[in-house]
Amino acid sequence: MNKAISLLLPLLLCVSCIAYHPVQNVSVLSPEGEPIPTLVGRASATTWLWLWTTGDASVEKAQENGGIKEVSSISRTTNSFLGFIVREDTIVRGN
Repeated sequence: MNKAISLLLPLLLCVSCIAYHPVQNVSVLSPEGEPIPTLVGRASATTWLWLWTTGDASVEKAQENGGIKEVSSISRTTNSFLGFIVREDTIVRGN
């Protein structure tokens, strides 16, 4: 029984590394009377084993994907699986 616990303990500690981590939330509030942002643009990129990256998670790419001319808010999140596979997502809202 002790051997089983000693083998599972490192696994349980590693599972705690799998998490959802918001990296940056930037909100630009519009003055009173401005319309509420209706368009949403998304962009993402994935990095594999710190060696190569696929995709483009830039604000400009998310803005282009959503057809947004005026940006109201930007949200960026990063998800990681033990640091080996890292996915970055950018969400842009605006008009």
